Formats: sequence, C-alpha cells, structure tokens
Amino acid sequence: MSQINISPVERIRQHATFKKDAVGAIYEGTNYTYADIYSEARHFATGLLDYGVQAGDRVAYMGVNSLNFMVVLLGCAWVGAVYVPLNFRLAAEEVANQLHDFEPKIVVVEPGHAAIFDSISHDISTHPLLVDNDAALAAYENAPEHWNSLSEFMAGTTRVEPVVLLEDDVAMLLYTSGTTGRPKGAVLTHGNLWWNAVNVDSVVDTRSTDVNLAVAPLFHIGGLNAFTLRAFTSGATTIIRRSVDAEQTVKDLVDYKVTTMFAVPAMLAALTRVPGFASADLSNLRSTVAAGAPVPTALISEFLGRGIAIQQAWGLTETAPFATYLPAALTRTKNGSAGIPMPFTQVKLVDTASGEDVTVADLRGELWVKGPNVIREYWRNEKANADAFVRGWFRTGDIGYLDDDGFLFIVDRLKDMIITGGENVYPAEVERVLSGHPALADNAVIGVADEKWGESVTAVVVMAGAGDLTLQDVRDFVALHLARYKLPTRLHIVESMPRNGAGKLDKLAIRRLVAELTPEANHV
Repeated sequence: MSQINISPVERIRQHATFKKDAVGAIYEGTNYTYADIYSEARHFATGLLDYGVQAGDRVAYMGVNSLNFMVVLLGCAWVGAVYVPLNFRLAAEEVANQLHDFEPKIVVVEPGHAAIFDSISHDISTHPLLVDNDAALAAYENAPEHWNSLSEFMAGTTRVEPVVLLEDDVAMLLYTSGTTGRPKGAVLTHGNLWWNAVNVDSVVDTRSTDVNLAVAPLFHIGGLNAFTLRAFTSGATTIIRRSVDAEQTVKDLVDYKVTTMFAVPAMLAALTRVPGFASADLSNLRSTVAAGAPVPTALISEFLGRGIAIQQAWGLTETAPFATYLPAALTRTKNGSAGIPMPFTQVKLVDTASGEDVTVADLRGELWVKGPNVIREYWRNEKANADAFVRGWFRTGDIGYLDDDGFLFIVDRLKDMIITGGENVYPAEVERVLSGHPALADNAVIGVADEKWGESVTAVVVMAGAGDLTLQDVRDFVALHLARYKLPTRLHIVESMPRNGAGKLDKLAIRRLVAELTPEANHV
C-alpha cells in the first residue's frame, strides 16, 4: 500500500503557499483565495483539537452548499476526523436515526436547519455548532441555549500541522439507502476519493485552470467528488451556489465562463427551459458530466445542438462516484451509453440467476465493480457487507448490458429504487411509513415515468374501509417521517393488491395494473 500523503489539505497548503492570491472559491459572489481557505480550515481544525476531537471521530454537517461545507471537510482531514455531510432534505426522524448510527462528536448546523436539530437534541449526545459566520444566511433569532457559536469555535490561534493521510484512512461517511430502505453509511477512504480523481483526470478534459460550477448538492458524492473536491486540490476555481436555480445557473455559465460542471439529468433539462438558453454563450463549457440517472437521448441531442457534449457516467456513492464514463467524442455515436470502465476500475456483468459472468453482447446482467475507488465496507452493517461484497467485487444491484463494441447501457435496477430528480427513493421505506396509516389496508410504491423528474413516486393503496383519501392526505402523513422528495406525487386507489404466491408484493403486476388505469387527476 502506498505511503504517499494524499491529504487534500496538503494540496491546499501548496496552493496557499505558491499561488496564495489565486481564487479557490467564489461563494455567493465573494472571492476566497487559497490562502483564505487554508486559514479557515486551520481555524476549524484548531477548534476540533481544542474540543478533543481525535482521528476517527465523526463530525457532521447539516446545511446546503457553502464555503463552510468545504472548510469543515478540510478541517476534518487536517486532524484525521471523519466528515459526515447529511442530506439537508431529511426529516427530523431520519436525521436522528443517522446521528445515532454514526455518533458524531460535533455537528455543524446552518440556521435554516437548526429547528430540525432542536426537535431531536434531547436524544442526541453531541456538541452542536451553529453557523454564524456566513453573510448569506439569516441569523437564528432566540436560539436555544444548547447552541454553540461556530465563529467562537474557530477563534483559537494554536498552529497544528495537518496529519498525514494514507489510502486506507477513512475520509467520510455518506449515507445511502439499501433494498430494505434503511440508510447505510458508505465508508469512503481518502484513497477512494483520490483514485476517483485519478480516474476522472485520466479521461475527462480537466485542467488546473478550470472554472468549476458546484450547484448540485455537495452532500451527494457526485456533487462533491465528480469535480469540486478535485478542483480544490488541483488549484482551480469553484463557483459555489447554495441551491439549484436554472436561470442563475445559465447566467453563471456565461458570466464566469464555466468549464466543468456535474449535473443530474433533471438539472440539465431545466436549463433548456430557461429563456435565453438557446442564445447563451456556453462555448467555454468543456466538460459536463451527468449521472445519477440515465440521461434521455433527446436531452443529449439537444445539448449537442448547442455544441455541448454531455458526458454520461455511471456509478454510485460506493464507487466514489464513477465506475464508467462515456468519452465526449462518442457522445453522438453512443448516445445513451454509460460508456466504458474507468481506467483504474473493473466492471463486469453477472447473470442474476446462475451467478456466471455475462460475456455475450446485449445480454442483461447485474453490474459488479472492483477497484481502489470502491468502498471496502458499510458502517457497522455486517449483513449489508455480506450481501454487497463477493470475492473482492461490489454488487451494485443495477442491471445493464454491453453492446457489440463493449459499451455499457443501463436498462433497469435489480432493486426497486426510484430516481426522481436525481434523488434515490426506495419504495420499501415509503411503504413502511404508509403501512401505519389507519385508513389503509395495503399499499405499494413504484416509480412511474415522469417527463420532468425522470420518475414520480407513485403510491398504490387499498382502503381499509369506507371513506375518502386524497393525495394530500397521503403526503401529509408521509411528511411526518420522511424527506419531502420521498413523498408520493401520484396516488391510485385499487380494490386489491397483486401479490405472489409467497405473499410478497408483485411489483411487475402492480406496474401493469397502474399502466392500465385511467390517468388519475390525483397527482402533483
């Protein structure tokens, strides 16, 4: 195993030393040099050490995209702590479950998410820090006494050298749902993150002079490690936007002459609907990688008409994130393909029935992945590890096939996961909540094709008795337990639920049933 120090802090230190006036980030219109970023990371690291945080301790972040998001990441790396960015869309119950699972020593929270923490703080043992050093945020008025100031936490002056980080050192935990719908913490090492950057730089036209746009959520591995962390460590400039706004994104692409961007297909589709998109000067946009869901071929063609090659990639949180990539030069001839394996990653197809490798073109199989960018385990989850890792390979649960030229096409999911707007929704999780609704006798959740979001979360229910039930009733009930993006957007009421001989939901029959039903008005 290599003994080379691959800490991102070491790279930031070099930039702060030799190009200290270079702009590393532009956050909501304010420029921050690499010297600024290095200084802020050092101050946060000092706070961690003063509080007693040691290598391996977990530090969580609750908030949207910001400079602080990256400063906390770098501060954790400085002392060898494990960074855990939380999905800011989660409901309080979901946040509490994850905090109990990974037991953070520190939680950094933006004011807009403080109420969620307040509602669960009585049950959480941690040191909460309220973000009070971000001019883009409104202050949290009358904050409860349990809150501590982030700016005061970072006020220490002790100078401590960053620790050396090797490939096996844990960098972060990112939570991703499984077939049961229960979140699993993917344990990403610094080696996983570093090797993904090596893969990306080997096949994507990336440069140290890039201007990267970080508008996709940074708590997602795609938003964070497709380009953004790599841009920081390579000395490029990153535009950080707190949230996705299609009109602002088009403006940023033009005004900042953006060269690299990661996006999910729904984001790209939204750009095409912005007035003036057709005439906007996007000539600098050289490397645009899309993942998170299959990119519609019509969308790829529309961008090609603007001279922009949307480069589709495929992977998961567990592959940090990319396992395959379609080169820009093949965007037109292999429209819709997820490409070929990354240079330092192996991918194979396995027949789900026989367990044998699939070697015949156009024959579908489950995708298995191996490589230094693939996680070695899930956090404290022996069953998930036993199910996912087989003889050094990681089972992804995705189904695909190779064409005659060996290019990968993703066609289905072995798991019943729904991808809506780039977010993963697992039906079992929503079904479990709906099973507690007193008006329902039975329920199933499936994904239905949606032009805007890719798929819509569709609830199919059987009533327990007489009475009326609206989609809004269902959404209000689920919203008590789950994040908003997981709420059903369509509702079908049926007389009985298709089940197989073992009594399990027959999802294929349910999908056929929904397809045959008259399009309902009960949707949003």
